[in-house]
Amino acid sequence: MTSNAIIPLNTDQSCRHLMPAVKSEQDSLPEMREEMGIIQRLVAEFSKEREELQSVAELFRRQSVRKFYSLLSGYDHSITEKSELCAEYSLRSEYWKRVMALTDVLSVMTSEKRQAWNEQFCFDRYSMRDGSKQVIPDFTAEAVIPTVMGLLNDRNQFMRERVYGVFTSLSRSHKTNKAFGFSTRMIITGVCEMVKRFNGPSQPDFKSRNIEPLSELRVVCAFFRQSKVCDVLDTARLVERCVHQYGFRQWIDIDGYAVRFRVYKNGSMHIEINQTLAEQMNNILSAFVPLALPAERHKEKLKQAREFPLKKNVLDFDSRMQLGEMKFSYSEREKCWAAFRSGGYLSLDKGTDTILHDVFRTIGARVENYYVYMDYCPDEILRYLSQVGAMPDQVAHQLYQSSRKISDYVAGLLSMGEGDTLLEPSAGQGALLQSFSKTDSIHCIEVDQLNAQILKAKGFDVEEADFLAWSKANPGKKFSHIAINPPFSENRARLHLLAAATHLAPGGCMAAVLPLSFRHEDALLGDEFSWDLVHEFKNEFEDTSITVCVVYIQRIT
Repeated sequence: MTSNAIIPLNTDQSCRHLMPAVKSEQDSLPEMREEMGIIQRLVAEFSKEREELQSVAELFRRQSVRKFYSLLSGYDHSITEKSELCAEYSLRSEYWKRVMALTDVLSVMTSEKRQAWNEQFCFDRYSMRDGSKQVIPDFTAEAVIPTVMGLLNDRNQFMRERVYGVFTSLSRSHKTNKAFGFSTRMIITGVCEMVKRFNGPSQPDFKSRNIEPLSELRVVCAFFRQSKVCDVLDTARLVERCVHQYGFRQWIDIDGYAVRFRVYKNGSMHIEINQTLAEQMNNILSAFVPLALPAERHKEKLKQAREFPLKKNVLDFDSRMQLGEMKFSYSEREKCWAAFRSGGYLSLDKGTDTILHDVFRTIGARVENYYVYMDYCPDEILRYLSQVGAMPDQVAHQLYQSSRKISDYVAGLLSMGEGDTLLEPSAGQGALLQSFSKTDSIHCIEVDQLNAQILKAKGFDVEEADFLAWSKANPGKKFSHIAINPPFSENRARLHLLAAATHLAPGGCMAAVLPLSFRHEDALLGDEFSWDLVHEFKNEFEDTSITVCVVYIQRIT
């Protein structure tokens, strides 16, 4: 650490395995070449703007020009050395904020550390008028580079302090909370109190300050998930909304199933995390507090923790907050559900804006100018995304939706009549069913919760389950028709097709969208079934270039 750093920084190495540390300015240059280049450009921009600022200030200090300044600004005062200094401090502060925006260090800091940073680097013009002695450090390469490097080195120390803050906020009157570290379940108190309303039942009054440990825990989870780390501002509102919807004493999953909680009327909140996260937090805690036990010594006590669903993609907090604030209403003019993109949405950084566009595309929305349009009411989908934020990974879930052309063909092939029933074993968001009549009796199986919510919003009868497991548990369920577009990878198409055939009633028929390699698999299902290759489709799936075949299968006996 060089002597040019502006703030004192710790360089404790006990938790460096969480994030590679920047060792020194010289060592970091190959790894941070792009960031260093940006810093150098910012310093050059600052120097140029400061020279221009000084020139303008010098101009307005002239007696002959002072009058014009008053006319232009509407203020009858002169430019003094103090006002010029305030202007330069404001410029310095702006550039310090810009360079810090290149990292997530401010988001990782504890609130106390962040407040100290703001007091040193965020200029307050009004307090200076009242006699404040605030001095904003100069924005030079000699000051900026070692300061940023030191903060990056201390990033893990800041996170350890946040973990310790969560630990100290746990209730000491509940035996569930261990004195030596984290278990998979923890309890905080004072989350709400029941308040008697005039001429009405008691209602919960939620205490944002006492819900703060849950916010901190969510940030820690995002850190370990290597997701975008930022302050969570909506946790109290999320808790209030969830309790209102699900009620007290009900487990509520959030943040990609990494955390769940339930609230009791006495104001206590039970929080549950998975075993891996508890061990990671205990590793940090044992380095921060010597008396805390490392994870290995109490791993046996954690063995009863429940298994959490594995979701590959979890939306960052900013994106989820924006989605949670969107309000859709039905537009008679457009004959669909519409929402105006607010000013807050329009001011998002490019990264979050791109993420939201991907989310809209994934859930079947279309974005036009300042509006987002949906063919179904998305209220429950937006609630789920803002609360849980788990998006199915396209490759892992094989989410390649059938085109309208394929759906038209399959619907015409099956030609359902009165009294017929149809099974869609891998329904996704219902793309294969879009050409079927809304009055048809259709039963969908879908493994992903988000897609199941979308199917329900579209009016389908849905069971949220893995089809292969559902098939084993329901061998007696038969359908007159089956439309299936199974996942293709890892032999899943074959397994799904074999399982689907067991649910076809005698005389029933199935239309299957399959990989082209199934053209010659006519003996796969045995003598009970007839097998006809009826058509091939090329490049009919978004995000992938593939040729598929549609096979018409009928159960003879």
